[in-house]
Amino acid sequence: MGDLVIFHKQLGDTVLLEPVLRKIALASGQPVQLLCPASLHSLLALMPHTSPVQGRHRWLPDRLWAFDWGGRTTRASAVTFCREKHLLIPNRDWVTRAHRAIFSEVHVKPYLDRYIARYMWDETPVPEPPGGFEPPVLEKPPADWTREGLCPEEPFLLFNPVSAWQRKCYEPAKWAPALRCAHELGLKRIVMTGGMEPWHYEHCAQIAKEAGVELTDVSGMTNLPEFMHLISRARMVLCVDGAASHLARGFGVPSVTLFGPSYTWMWHLADPRHLAVDASDFSAEPRPPTSVVPPEKVVEAVQAVWEAAQGPAEPPRPVLPENLRAGITGRMRAVP
Repeated sequence: MGDLVIFHKQLGDTVLLEPVLRKIALASGQPVQLLCPASLHSLLALMPHTSPVQGRHRWLPDRLWAFDWGGRTTRASAVTFCREKHLLIPNRDWVTRAHRAIFSEVHVKPYLDRYIARYMWDETPVPEPPGGFEPPVLEKPPADWTREGLCPEEPFLLFNPVSAWQRKCYEPAKWAPALRCAHELGLKRIVMTGGMEPWHYEHCAQIAKEAGVELTDVSGMTNLPEFMHLISRARMVLCVDGAASHLARGFGVPSVTLFGPSYTWMWHLADPRHLAVDASDFSAEPRPPTSVVPPEKVVEAVQAVWEAAQGPAEPPRPVLPENLRAGITGRMRAVP
């Protein structure tokens, strides 16, 4: 059957899993099976080397890999028939008696200030493919992954100002200079996305009131395929730390991400087209709120990324063998 990976975390974390899924698939020569929340299966359709699995979790994989150590993943690993079961975990104190009983190999490897996608790649003991590590790579969603009229035809900025943590968000009025800057650079359409929590709606409504430029507010109105389609077609993404930032990287869309209480080194890989603005650079407080970032620093980052995006194209993205690309078109069309 090949390799089975078990991972029960959120959308952004699963995007960051893509490089190690690619590494495992290239090492085995077969697509990887991934057990993850069913709500994320549309994301897996954009990873041609990976297929979702469901059911009672009793497959017969050649090897099992667990990249999180929570209860759902541990229980699913316990009922999977497989002799070789690997768990990657960053802290020895987090290893439980259940982990030792279920997994034949427990790899205790600290993060060591590594980008989380790079950490999983480095510490998964399978042969490394030619070319080495590449950050997440996703296929472009097809045109029918969106509703008619939802995605603008002209160049637009995808603006996602909310996250799962309210502390990650930026004070509404402070977004205005960066949004005006994007508008003046030529991104006349600004599409604002967000989640469905009541505070998400309130936060986005307050931003729209204070933005100083017209916003197309679709916050809470998109499903996951539509959200991913919008990000993939944007000319630039402006967001706080969260899934939008990781998806922009996966689609090769230039991005600016604001960081507050989370660790930038763990969740962001900077280059001229993908910049982070870190609240820790402007405060001595441990894990400060995002709103300590000065608005002019966000404007500077938007200008820098826009300028970089006008230059030479990004380096070529990894090319998969045809046997690992089989069936992707059918899977993508079937998702919505």
